[in-house]
Amino acid sequence: MHGIATLHYAVRRDRLERGNAPRAETAARYWLRATEWSYNRAVPTRNNGVLARNTEADAAREFGDAHRALIARRLPFVALGWLGLGLVMRSGLILQSALAPGPAVVSLTLQAVVFAVAIALCRTDPRAPRVLPVAFASCALLSVLSAGFYGYTGGAGEALSFALFTLGLASSLAFAWGWRVALGHLAISMVAWLAAAPHLRSFATSTERALEVAIGSCVWLGVADAAARSFRTSWYQERARRAAAQKLAESLDAYRDLAENARDLIYTHDLAGRFTYVNEAFARYVGVPAADLVGRCCLDMVPAHPSNPDLRAVIARLKAGEAVPPQLFWVEARGGERRWLECVVSAIHGPDGVAGVRGIARDVTARKRAEDALRASEQRLRRLARHQAKIREEERKRLGFDLHDDVCQELVGIGILIESLRQQLAPQSPEADVRLGRIGRYVTEVSEHLRQLARQLRPMLLRDLGLEESLHSLAEGMTAAGTRVDARFPTVIPRLREETEIGVYRIAQEALANAARHAGAATIHLTLAVQGARLTLEISDDGAGFLPDERRSTGALGLVGMEERALALGGEFDLRSTPGCGTTVRFACPVEVRELPSIVIEGDAPPATTSATAESNAPIEWTSDLRSAKR
Repeated sequence: MHGIATLHYAVRRDRLERGNAPRAETAARYWLRATEWSYNRAVPTRNNGVLARNTEADAAREFGDAHRALIARRLPFVALGWLGLGLVMRSGLILQSALAPGPAVVSLTLQAVVFAVAIALCRTDPRAPRVLPVAFASCALLSVLSAGFYGYTGGAGEALSFALFTLGLASSLAFAWGWRVALGHLAISMVAWLAAAPHLRSFATSTERALEVAIGSCVWLGVADAAARSFRTSWYQERARRAAAQKLAESLDAYRDLAENARDLIYTHDLAGRFTYVNEAFARYVGVPAADLVGRCCLDMVPAHPSNPDLRAVIARLKAGEAVPPQLFWVEARGGERRWLECVVSAIHGPDGVAGVRGIARDVTARKRAEDALRASEQRLRRLARHQAKIREEERKRLGFDLHDDVCQELVGIGILIESLRQQLAPQSPEADVRLGRIGRYVTEVSEHLRQLARQLRPMLLRDLGLEESLHSLAEGMTAAGTRVDARFPTVIPRLREETEIGVYRIAQEALANAARHAGAATIHLTLAVQGARLTLEISDDGAGFLPDERRSTGALGLVGMEERALALGGEFDLRSTPGCGTTVRFACPVEVRELPSIVIEGDAPPATTSATAESNAPIEWTSDLRSAKR
């Protein structure tokens, strides 16, 4: 009864796991589960009914235990079948008066005793090594008893052959013990048949009997070998399936443990956007139980807003096999507060392709607010730097005008006075004439130096001709003995906004001055290009080089000034230098092309030829009202 109950439990559990699967399940799988259940009841293990992944030696040992348990469980069924068949045959012979009841009862009793002893020995310990020898001995003894019964009653030899053949096939199929054990059973059965042959009635010739024995033996051994192979294959396949199921269960448990204990919001949804899983952190964040969230559409939780991504488009890209970057979006929390989430999404692949979407989201509201504050601060800093640069340029311009129009003119007047005094004193004092001439020359040199300084403070060439010609002139002016400045312009340089042209010119001026004065460079390359709405400036030299971090720590004003001008123009400034390998300055910024004012001539306008002094080359505009030049 224990074996039947065990088998019934295994069948019921298998049907529950497989959803009431058809009865075409192999017997080996049922018996394997029955054996495992019975064994786990006696010897509990950590896995509690799941076959462990052991070595090949352990697998062979487990297979032997399962095989012996199979024999122990099936032995009662074989006994019932054999005794029932014998009872029917003997009852028929008794009813036909071909057999006395006494021998029939004795024969069945002896066979029942053999089965009872065998079952008792096997049920004591189903995995004991004696199970297989006991089953083999019981089958061999049954063959001998059957041969003795037929010999005692003088039965037909063909009937004995059929009985022995039936017993051999039944035991080979039920016990799956292979052709070697079946061969031993066959040999004992043949010896018993030959011993009883003189007392049997035979209707076949010797040739027919030889053919019957040969064919029956081949079938017997073939069925035994096929049953053993089938059971072994089924057992190892089931073992592999259970190992894979255990590994999958462990992986699933680990995944769920990780997901449930994670602080990030982890979820999955199908291609329609309906949630199929959310972790506890997600449920707490939303404020809705996880069970209530499953089945809801995630598309309804993300407001349709230009700053939010299109989730349907994201799902379509994942379905198409594309890699989607992290998505940043906001949702409305309780109280109407806007909370920002950054989500990393990936596709869940099924047998037919992408079956769903997996997402890991994290609240980045604090980071987003910090980024917005930093961006606003950067904009304020850019405006401040732009304002400071404008103030400096205005001061430079005012100072240049003051030097040129006031100081230089006064120096010219002083020079005229000195020359007049020299001419008056020359006839009386030759020594005074020499000294006053020297003073006049000094005054003239100072005046010329101040004029050059005024031009540097207020670059008139930049205002009149633009960046390209101004940088050409700057490169030519800085080319000296031992230093060559090469200026290249791969693209056409249009006229830009005044503050942009001044800022780029000042950066180039400072970089060229540093390379010429401090680096000791023999060759300096200047490259300026405008592509689309972006300007790029690069100045490289083959000078001594330096460590930029050390130079910044000293508070170098030139480097700080270039960085401030780059910041004011909304661009990127990059300085790379290595001692002994020269220096490269790169600057890039967005630009806006300036439309130059055109000369408008209406009515009786004067000819369009004008002149301008060297000090003021401002463009002249003619108007129909005044018809006069305005500076």
